Amino acid sequence: MLGLPRLCARLLRLGQRPHYLALSDIVPIPSSQSLRYYYGQQQQRQGLAAAAVEHHPSPSSSSSPSSSSSSTTASSTSTTNTTDAEIDRLISRHPLAQSLRRDPSFTELRPHLAIPPLLRPTHLVAGALSGPGRVTVAPYMWFSRNSRRIVAMAHLGRELCGHPGFVHGGLLAVLFDEVFARCACPCLPKGIAVTANLNVDYRSPGHPDRLYVLQARTVEVEGRKAWVEGTLEMLPQTTTDQQSGSGDDSSAPVLVAEAKALFVEPKFAESMPKLYKS
Repeated sequence: MLGLPRLCARLLRLGQRPHYLALSDIVPIPSSQSLRYYYGQQQQRQGLAAAAVEHHPSPSSSSSPSSSSSSTTASSTSTTNTTDAEIDRLISRHPLAQSLRRDPSFTELRPHLAIPPLLRPTHLVAGALSGPGRVTVAPYMWFSRNSRRIVAMAHLGRELCGHPGFVHGGLLAVLFDEVFARCACPCLPKGIAVTANLNVDYRSPGHPDRLYVLQARTVEVEGRKAWVEGTLEMLPQTTTDQQSGSGDDSSAPVLVAEAKALFVEPKFAESMPKLYKS
């Protein structure tokens, strides 16, 4: 669009009245290329609008899909709950779990379920790593204060792999760190510890969709320091493994990794919130 001074100059130069002025003298006629671009943009916007209408049907026509989607969600939720219940039953029926429940020197714990709901989403194991396909249910733990031991059982799903069919080694290190900390904290004055170092020796590959047993023991305590050692074993195939035909046919636990760690109670431990009771 021309500015007012240039428009007046053009009017004087042409010697015409403003209402006889040709439109091309004021507004340049767009080239064929710019017209093609303009109409192309218009068609693209119309296509997006049509797609939006198809994606968001009118309220009168959306009642049926809405009901079907809600039923689908309900069915998927029930499937998830069934899977969780199956894993809980697998752990509860395992001879190791039953023997630990009969042993009066061990106390059964589900520490991740005791984390306050507001803090749970920020916790790696109780939040990001928990759920179907991952750490399926909150790990079961049995703690013996007299022997400074913990036995933990967990189910690792198919979304925790590095190479397909093999559980990521970093995830196994996280499990060691998590259970070792639970073993060390009750042995320290303030009941809180942070990891100073963690050494993991991997012995065999771990497969997904299996139950794992992690045993830990605090071997030494000195002031604000606690040393912990432990092993991680993979249990034989679960029912879901047998149905899918995955994994090996071994009926004996497989040693997957061994680890040692040093935990230190920080000097500012009193200012740190406790996630769960020791």
